[in-house]
Order: sequence, then structure tokens, then C-alpha cells
Amino acid sequence: MRDIIKMGTALVAAAIFFAGCGDPLVPLTEDEESIVVNYSAGILAKHNSFQQEGMTAIYPEEEEELDETEEPAETQEPEETTEPEEEKKDNDKPQETEEKPEDASTQEETKALTLTEALNVPGIEFSYHDFSTAVNYKQGDAFSLDATDGNVLLMLNINMTNTGSKAAECDLLAKQPTFTLSLNGEAGVPNKMTMLTNDLCTYQGTMDPGQTEAMILMFEVPEQVAENISALQMSVQINGKDTEIILK
Repeated sequence: MRDIIKMGTALVAAAIFFAGCGDPLVPLTEDEESIVVNYSAGILAKHNSFQQEGMTAIYPEEEEELDETEEPAETQEPEETTEPEEEKKDNDKPQETEEKPEDASTQEETKALTLTEALNVPGIEFSYHDFSTAVNYKQGDAFSLDATDGNVLLMLNINMTNTGSKAAECDLLAKQPTFTLSLNGEAGVPNKMTMLTNDLCTYQGTMDPGQTEAMILMFEVPEQVAENISALQMSVQINGKDTEIILK
């Protein structure tokens, strides 16, 4: 760089020398001065190995590493689905739960029936008479039944009468009724199935008009309960249906 400056100084001195040593400098106009300056600068630039052609080297700007690198695509958020206004209003409403109609059997209280209504044998009337207890029950020489220790046998005496004007068929065995007896509000016990000819549950026969038969229903109950019976409650199950019985 210093060599360039020295060379430039020599050129300027040479220009002054050739212009005349003792003569005063000729004043230059502004345009003429500009021409001399540009010319001198061109000479300097020509001998400047660090500079390219022209007065001033204009270096192209370095290319950008990425030509306007594309901005990363914005993560697209799932579009918010908007429900139609009417549907939205419907969803805001509390959903009404459809109530299933209850069975007629659960809507109505269990209706107690008479024994006649419950057994439903055309032309035959059944009526409760009384009860008796024993630790042993015999029927002739063919049948004998003993109660287990601490229990007694309780027999409900039931009268069965043909109240019609003609013979009536009665087949209770086909109905297969199962009776349950409760004493003084205690848990119920089922009736005992027997081979007795007067067992109400197994009766089969034809009854003449006005005929009455004395039948029994047999149960085995605790002896202590049977000593003081204040209330009797009975129900019957026929074809899977339970019915409360009014004992009268």
C-alpha cells in the first residue's frame, strides 16, 4: 500500500513539473479538477493489484445461505367444527330419560284372594275351618308321619264343597300348588307333600252336587312357635305365580 501511495505522489509531482516550474499554477475549473482527479484515481487503480478494474471495486454480496428460506409450515391446528346452532341448542338441553312402563303386577299392590279364587276349580268352593297340631299323624294302618325333634306337625283343615247343581271334576294334582305358611309373622315354611287321601294338594276326583270333603294341608313348624299362635298367613304358588290367601 505504501508503494502505491509513493507512486501516486510521484505522478502528482510529475504533473506539476510538466506544467512549468516557475510559472504559477493555472487555476482549474471545477469540471477540469474533477477530470484530473478521476484520471489520477484511474492510474492508481490500474497499478493497485488488490483492486479490480475501475475506480472502486464493487464486490457482489455473498449469496444468502438460503434463498429466502421458506418459513417452516405452520402447524395446522384442527379446524374447530362448529355445530349448527339448532343442534347445539338441542345438545345443551338435558336429555330426557325414557321411563319404561312398569309391569301391571308391580304397579298394583298384591291382591289377596280367597282359597276358592286362588285354586279356581269350577263349581268347587274351598274354605278354611281351623288348625290342629301333633307330633305324629296317622291315617289308618297305612300311613304314619312323625315330626322331627323340636318341631310339631300343623294341619290346616280345609273343607271342599261342590256348590253347583251337577257333578264337578276336581284335579288339584294337575295344578301342582305349593303352599307356604307363616306363623306370627315368622318366616314361612312350605307344606309337606304326602300320600294321604285327604291331602288337598294331591286330590283327584269327581264331586256330586252338595258333596263336602274334609281335606288338610300339612306343615312342620317349630314347637315353641306353635304353642302360642296368634296369626296365620298363607300363600300359594301355581304355575310360578304367588298369591296371598285370605284364610276364612
